[in-house]
Amino acid sequence: MPESSPVTVISDSMVDDNGKLKRNRSILESMHRWLARNGKLVVIVLTCLTLSVFFIPPLKILLRHEGHTTRKQNKTKQSLPEIPPCDKSPWKPNEDLRGKCPGDLKPFPTATTISECASTCCSSDDCISWQFRSDTGCLQGKDVRLGMEKDGVAAWCSDHPPQRWQGQYLIPHKSITQNAQHVLTKEEIRRNGCNEQTWNPDEQIGQCFGLGDVKPKASGSAVECMKACCADEKCGAWQYNKLLGCFYSKSMHGCQGDNGNPVKFEPFVGRRKFMEGRTYVDKKGKPWQQSL
Repeated sequence: MPESSPVTVISDSMVDDNGKLKRNRSILESMHRWLARNGKLVVIVLTCLTLSVFFIPPLKILLRHEGHTTRKQNKTKQSLPEIPPCDKSPWKPNEDLRGKCPGDLKPFPTATTISECASTCCSSDDCISWQFRSDTGCLQGKDVRLGMEKDGVAAWCSDHPPQRWQGQYLIPHKSITQNAQHVLTKEEIRRNGCNEQTWNPDEQIGQCFGLGDVKPKASGSAVECMKACCADEKCGAWQYNKLLGCFYSKSMHGCQGDNGNPVKFEPFVGRRKFMEGRTYVDKKGKPWQQSL
């Protein structure tokens, strides 16, 4: 009797597995064919997605920053008045004598406008620097240093527009004795000024001069500035401005005050002639330029 051939029994699970395998293989082959046809498109899409995630947001921030800077520069340019050029002795470029020049520039009453003030200074060999503001009129004088410049003449101008300050004398001064009900002794003035309960930080709200360079370690607040001055036996006056910092020295002078007149805190308009031989450098010997 012939032997019967073996019978292969196919279970449902084997059918399912083989069917899944064939379907998966078919899907992979279809994807492979699709990628072969559309590979370039996939690369382009992935590149765009990468750019949108990693490069576009920083680029937008950069463009916004550049746009803000450009608008700020344009606003600054628009805010500066037209100044007649001085062909004879050109004005030093990219600056404006907008701050106080304590006592170094004198009234020139025959010039009643900015243009006249500039023109008359330009034509005069005796005039190097000039300023104009509605309350002071035209001011003219010799060469001045500006801001952090340390070379050249002793006369100096602030590179910042007039601002409100906090400050006080710790030594006898006419601004104290004029308003006091009784004359304070030197010791009482210092003791009162160095006590947070009795000090008067609004005694000198207009900028004063002669206080030297900024004191960075005491520039956190008016209280810090006052305490730093009080800790120095040689310190007799201090001033503090939130933007500019703390300044103190043995005394100060030329305090502007406001006398109730808001014009006292408006910027001046001014220029100075470029002087051959000057280097216009700071105390470290590096070129210094005003920030407009």
